[in-house]
Amino acid sequence: MDFSMIVQRTLDVGVCLSILTNPEIFDLISEDGATFNDLTVDVINQYWLSIYTEDLIGVMQIKPITSSCYEGHIHILKEHRKKHSDNAGKQIISWCKDNLKGTLYAYTPSYCKNVIDFLERFEFANTGFIPKAWNKNGELNDLTILTRVI
Repeated sequence: MDFSMIVQRTLDVGVCLSILTNPEIFDLISEDGATFNDLTVDVINQYWLSIYTEDLIGVMQIKPITSSCYEGHIHILKEHRKKHSDNAGKQIISWCKDNLKGTLYAYTPSYCKNVIDFLERFEFANTGFIPKAWNKNGELNDLTILTRVI
């Protein structure tokens, strides 16, 4: 594990928005027609994790859906993904094991094979899909659902 990386809960909305409003991140996570005004960051009712090396490189949103089910989305700046994604994933899973109990799930556009492969490396199972649920690039795209017990 990379001890020069720090993954911890943040209550700083500005930290979260600094990553989410990065043009490359925003383009990846937003549906067609969305603007920065559509972003909502609730650091009280959701868990937001900051991911730091020398600088902030990403955030993770963990939204409680039920008392034991959490929706998660990780956002790492493109220039740091190759070097830091695996360590970030390990530390996020460790944080989740220490702080949450139940099931963590993510959904990603089915055409994002690299994201699906990333999640599967962390023992997420492909558990289904939602057809034509995400409007991107002028098309309705399927979403793949991946789940992991924590």
